Amino acid sequence: MLYFIGLGLADVDDITVKGLRILKNCQEVYLETYTTILQVDQKTLEEHLGIQIIPADRELVELSAGRLCILKYC
Repeated sequence: MLYFIGLGLADVDDITVKGLRILKNCQEVYLETYTTILQVDQKTLEEHLGIQIIPADRELVELSAGRLCILKYC
């Protein structure tokens, strides 16, 4: 299943409880890095959320979008 989960406006604490619950149950979590500008580094985000994140650049997003669970910063 594919989920698109927003992190909220600017802080790692802005993700919804439901979004975090879904992330923790995903086998793979990708962070869309092609258009996203994070206000926190990936390591800090992983530690705060308690998950491992795979950066998804433009090539990965365009070639593999059908199998990704993407974490996108809105």
